[in-house]
Amino acid sequence: MTQQMQFIGFSIEQAKSFIQDIVRSCLEENIPPVKNIAEMPLTIKQACKIIGVSAPTLRKYVDMGVIRRHDLGPRKKVFYPSELEDDIKRIRK
Repeated sequence: MTQQMQFIGFSIEQAKSFIQDIVRSCLEENIPPVKNIAEMPLTIKQACKIIGVSAPTLRKYVDMGVIRRHDLGPRKKVFYPSELEDDIKRIRK
């Protein structure tokens, strides 16, 4: 059953602000934060090249919890450079 909402007594600006708050909240809950806006996510191939391992090895590291990966959808897996750097430093210790 679909719930419906009516904006009775709301001005257009109040309704717009209400909807924007809902969308912002949903995005914050479902999209991992980017530490630095200039930090673009890396693909699996790019992450492998940076740390010098094959894709299967990288997947093993992720499965073991040694390297962090973010799943942005069923087929979209990314790594953030700063996290990758931190993870590699932790591995080397």
